[in-house]
Amino acid sequence: MTRRAAPVALCLVTSVLVALPCSLALAAPPRTTVYKVPSKIKGDCSAAVDDKISAWLASVPDNSTAQFGQGRCYGQNGTITLSGRRNLVIDGQGSEFRALSPGDSHRSNWRFIGGANVSVRNVAVRGTNPLGGYQAGFEWQHGFSIEGVQGMSLSNVQARETWGDGVYLDHSTNSPACGDDASSARNVSISGARLERTGRQGVAVVDAENVTLQNSTVGPAALASVDIETDYDCEIARQITIAGNQFGANTWGVVASVGFGADPQVGNVTVTDNVQTVATSGCFAPVRILSPVDGAGQIPAYRRDYVFRRNQLMGTRNGFEFRGVDNIEVSSNTVQLPPTTGCGTRAGVLLAGTHTVAITSNVFSGANSVFIVRDPSGSQSSGITSSGNTTG
Repeated sequence: MTRRAAPVALCLVTSVLVALPCSLALAAPPRTTVYKVPSKIKGDCSAAVDDKISAWLASVPDNSTAQFGQGRCYGQNGTITLSGRRNLVIDGQGSEFRALSPGDSHRSNWRFIGGANVSVRNVAVRGTNPLGGYQAGFEWQHGFSIEGVQGMSLSNVQARETWGDGVYLDHSTNSPACGDDASSARNVSISGARLERTGRQGVAVVDAENVTLQNSTVGPAALASVDIETDYDCEIARQITIAGNQFGANTWGVVASVGFGADPQVGNVTVTDNVQTVATSGCFAPVRILSPVDGAGQIPAYRRDYVFRRNQLMGTRNGFEFRGVDNIEVSSNTVQLPPTTGCGTRAGVLLAGTHTVAITSNVFSGANSVFIVRDPSGSQSSGITSSGNTTG
């Protein structure tokens, strides 16, 4: 009897089918070396050790993992800074990095400048702001400051009691010209995070693209849960996904995008399947996308491409507010708008100088109307469709 040969796995290599074991054709990714934090660095928050941690991390090579003690506490007076690092993993193993002193105005717990493909996991940071209130002059003390990193992952991280943002995304060097975006933060993923009692924003996108915030808990935040706000017209805040998160107390709303900039620098934002558990406390809508206006109140340029789908929100004024925006989808959201004092009438969606807007299958509980159009002088909204919505 002739024995049948054992089957050989086939792999597609450069579009040609060849009979090679897949293990030969598709090599497994290399395993990185793990470097453990030296035992001489105190891990009980009895003293500040940020300078020792920075020195140790400088000795850890790229393409490796830096691992801290499981469940330890590392004290800080200054910032732990990593510059230009590539293919580096920071594994906190549940450790906390705690500020032990007020620090200067720009002290963050962790700062990452430039570099590429950096991962931070199982790390908690804590500032010196136990109530999470806003304090002018200290609003730049962030938990994680990500500046110009090209590929950044934050997974299972925590930021508490910061005077600034839980996570701050910006450029590594100032590039004021439009199109000069090489130093902007890029390809940033934040997942499984807990950001609470932050003295400014939960997450701030100042100069970044391809940003994802998912499956995280944000709030309470002193101002906005997620603030998409460029400081100059040519900074970028685009291709942003906010999905499957839970948002707590805030003052400025769940998603606020005011600031500078328009298409193509600012836009392309998708917000889906998020739940707000505490109503926005100020007279602000949970969602505000407001393109800038000039001195005469005119809209010189427009933002584009916004999707809001299957979110559960709670507001004190309108549900959504859009100014100077093209191509908006607002669908299958539930927004609670209970009567309030001093916040005026309540619309599910307030539109000003907007175009191509689809408002479908939403529940705007407590709203006086599904939508209102209040165009500024010289600007007329167009292409607004509304169907299947309810109020009351």
